[in-house]
Amino acid sequence: MSIPKPLTVKQRTAIGIVFVVLLGIAFFQCFRTTFDLFWAFDVDFDRDMSYVQATLDGAYGKDPSYLHEYLWYNPLLFLIETGLVKLTGLPVNVVLVRAGAYLNLLGPICFFWMCLRLFDYKIALAALLSFLFLASGNIYLVLGATYMPWLYPFAFMLFAFFLDILLCYQAFTTQKISWFALLGLAVGITFLGHAAPAVIIVLMMISLQTSALITAIKQKQPVLVKKYIAQGLVAFLCFCLAAAPILYYVIGKYHLHIINREPSEYTEGLFFINNLWGLLKANFSFGFLIAIVGAIVFYRSFPRGLIRRIILNWWIISTSLYFYATLVAGLDHRYGIHLPAMVPAFHYFIYMKAVQSVFFGFGLVFLTQPIRKYFLPLVVLIAVAWFPLYAKREDFTQGRQKSIAKQESRDKVEVYNYILHNLDPNTVILCENDASLFPVMATGRKMVSNAYTFSNPYVDFDRRQADRITMLFCIKTGQQQPLRQLLSTYQVSYVLLSADALKEMTPEAPLPGRPVLRNNSFTLFALK
Repeated sequence: MSIPKPLTVKQRTAIGIVFVVLLGIAFFQCFRTTFDLFWAFDVDFDRDMSYVQATLDGAYGKDPSYLHEYLWYNPLLFLIETGLVKLTGLPVNVVLVRAGAYLNLLGPICFFWMCLRLFDYKIALAALLSFLFLASGNIYLVLGATYMPWLYPFAFMLFAFFLDILLCYQAFTTQKISWFALLGLAVGITFLGHAAPAVIIVLMMISLQTSALITAIKQKQPVLVKKYIAQGLVAFLCFCLAAAPILYYVIGKYHLHIINREPSEYTEGLFFINNLWGLLKANFSFGFLIAIVGAIVFYRSFPRGLIRRIILNWWIISTSLYFYATLVAGLDHRYGIHLPAMVPAFHYFIYMKAVQSVFFGFGLVFLTQPIRKYFLPLVVLIAVAWFPLYAKREDFTQGRQKSIAKQESRDKVEVYNYILHNLDPNTVILCENDASLFPVMATGRKMVSNAYTFSNPYVDFDRRQADRITMLFCIKTGQQQPLRQLLSTYQVSYVLLSADALKEMTPEAPLPGRPVLRNNSFTLFALK
């Protein structure tokens, strides 16, 4: 490959303008989706609120939902959100729903920088066009690798993966031990935010280093063998150091003994093991076709070397992990066969979509060679022409509508505010399944049993769920045993019942306690 000519100031300015225009179009849509909202629609954000609230209450390292249990969820994003709450003075719910449009900008910025560093400006701009507007196809933005207004951890942490790719390139290019130390620290920090990208990078490092190690052994170069082993050990130690705020709990306290597998095996309908054809149809688009062309171009013409190995490892590892995680969930749900699991399959799928955008960049540059003089305005034209369809995506329209509906559910919001401002953070509340998600989980107060996908994987969910059902049944029927024993076991001091649950109580059943809050949908009882 010939060395490209240095860009002139005029060319750099034009590239910068196109980059800002693309990013500005996407930001405009994301900003207007959430700028005036007070609540985020998805229960994922209620989980994140619980961790932010627990940290504000001085309980970092504790499970915000279960008394006497420990942290199990990646802490980086909720620590940043906690800092934003303290900095701005805004309520937790407002920060979580409005900050995404700003914080998630790191993803496309770092993606563009990565592509610019590894390839050239045309591929970088074309890849960014795909990343922002095209790669998701007909699937939800949350299931693709893109910029969005919703502050999901896996959407926010995209930026860290792209920076890790650059650090990986730098470390293996320079072969300096200091860069491997920095790479290990960066991957450890990535793990604090999201496990999937860290796993991909770790496996990529193992692949690249093992290849170099085998070559050194074959060539009988013991100095290089020692050097490569030292690089790996330094990177590993630095990873452990950076990831210690979560490893201390999941290894030191729980010894990685997973009991509840649902948080790591949760599967969206689109990703069921028998729905491969549906997944392919949902991803089929002209952007996907251009990415296929780009993948062929990349494989056939991109020179052999480190960058090629990094990109191919990225694609192969993320695809393999996706199919492995899909197989793990399928075997468990269908046959009860337990294989090691870490995160749901769609978390790896996100990084398959990210590399799709890289390949799209190669494909668009290849297909537009006859009009390459007009490449920059063409990229802008595609973005502007696509915007009307982009703006009508359900991720924006329905997400906003659901968020507005949530903030208008005044009874739940009233219960949330009462619990938050009147109950001690270690208070245990017995409630029904729906209320456990919102309003109770979001308060950071404790409960008997959370929903299975949000329940601590190192705690026996089935036992807690069975005990909750038993207690609620006893309250409805007036049975005192085993109610009293279970209330004592879980240290329950409040009971939250829906209006429907109260109607189901038998005439002889006494109220579980003293009503301290009552509205049309709920009654909160104090047991003492």
